Amino acid sequence: MKRTVHISSLLILSLLLAALALPTNTAAHRYHTSVTRLEYNAEDHMVEITVQTFADDIEAALKRSGASNVSLDSRKSNELVLEYLRKVFEIRTGEARLELEWIGMELKGHSVWIYLQAKASNGLSNASLRNNLLFEVFPDQVNIVNVIRDGKRASLVFKRGDAVKELQ
Repeated sequence: MKRTVHISSLLILSLLLAALALPTNTAAHRYHTSVTRLEYNAEDHMVEITVQTFADDIEAALKRSGASNVSLDSRKSNELVLEYLRKVFEIRTGEARLELEWIGMELKGHSVWIYLQAKASNGLSNASLRNNLLFEVFPDQVNIVNVIRDGKRASLVFKRGDAVKELQ
């Protein structure tokens, strides 16, 4: 049973990643999704985070939040993207909110890869996640989070209206 679920999850993830790499009309695309990899590095006590989504969707969110003439290939965009992510993406261990730190960002075709980290001195026990990325822009937005810790993998799916979810 676990193997079937794992293979199905990998197939869905592969299809979504392939779809994110396809060229799209910059004005719109048919679906709105993000794929996030959240991995706990026990040696460094860090949560390593990679977010992949459409570049034009992130630009739309930044414009909606008041930024004008936003282009993800400008230096100013790094600070704007981090500020935005701190509002919509939150990891907590117990009552403590982990502080997201900027690592970098890459534009690959029509997608953007955003790299973050967060110090988690006590690991991810009692950890929860809120991922409202792009929900304020697209009602059909779906955010998939693949969590890796202690050699185990789990996936969480966030849709508009979802609350905080426990990291498994």
